[in-house]
Amino acid sequence: MKITIKDIAREANLSLSAVSQVLNNKPCRVSEEKKELIRSIAKKYNYSPNQIARSLVTKRTHTFGLIMPDIENIFFSSFAKRLEANCRRHGYALIITNTDDKYAEDQEMMDLLIARDVDGLFLIVSTESYQYVEMMADRLKRLNIPYVMVDRVYPEFNCNKVFFNHEMGAYLAVKHLIEQGHRKIGCIANKLSSVNRDYRLDGYMKAMREYGCEVHDHYIMEGNYRIHSGYHATQELLKTDITAFFVCNDMMTLGVFRKLHESGYAIPQDYSIVSYDNTIAPFLSDIKLTSIEQNVGELGDTAFQVLFDKLNNDQLAHQEICLLPKLIINASVKPILSNKR
Repeated sequence: MKITIKDIAREANLSLSAVSQVLNNKPCRVSEEKKELIRSIAKKYNYSPNQIARSLVTKRTHTFGLIMPDIENIFFSSFAKRLEANCRRHGYALIITNTDDKYAEDQEMMDLLIARDVDGLFLIVSTESYQYVEMMADRLKRLNIPYVMVDRVYPEFNCNKVFFNHEMGAYLAVKHLIEQGHRKIGCIANKLSSVNRDYRLDGYMKAMREYGCEVHDHYIMEGNYRIHSGYHATQELLKTDITAFFVCNDMMTLGVFRKLHESGYAIPQDYSIVSYDNTIAPFLSDIKLTSIEQNVGELGDTAFQVLFDKLNNDQLAHQEICLLPKLIINASVKPILSNKR
């Protein structure tokens, strides 16, 4: 049977308030001898505080919620792991939810977490939510707890945001391919997502135009961040004259690998690739992948600190923190002397 503060107070023959103050490390007029007695009884019965009862007093549950679009995506799962470690280190539990990149699930998960009385939210919105920006923004305005948008943000919406400079990352990726002699570069991007539509795809276009490379519609293929979409996009890009791929996330790159392998092509001998996220490199044995790194540790640490600060000081102005990605050069890009295969 779970022991309570009342049980400890009865055995120690002390008042309930005295036991509560000692176990919660609050200043009190209890002798050191009696403090030790209370602690020894608590230890003997493996006492742990009732978090529900404590939350009624403190008005906090010491839980945060995380809403993310795809728990199978290594980037998001790595972020969740780092975020959970930060929460635990500060005495918080993290409830992790998955939306399968659906707008309706964004709404449902918000309702679920608010019903659980979480103290704050980390929100990585679904791709579909960019079709309902006004409705999502209105919902966020009505939230009565602090939150921070992470990775995917609404540019015009005023709230706490932590994200990477996706246009810069894409620009660095395509610029590297061009500097290695590639001018016919295919791009696999999630056009429905603001991350790709407004930023990564913009970065691709900026580099191509800046260096005088022609951009054809059939060089840009739709993907949804999942492996199968990278596979099907590659089927179409193999019908073109491209010499290189810029792929807007690592999961789609796995699909590119699969299709190229099935078609008898080698990397980088036949096609060069620059990916985005730099999360799958440790799992690849035969390909040293060049990729844009988004440091998930930095993202997790920063997002936690922003929400933690806001929770403890509601008067703080909203923070908008843009982190910088980095090009990690490996061996998946082959230098060429011309644009002829």
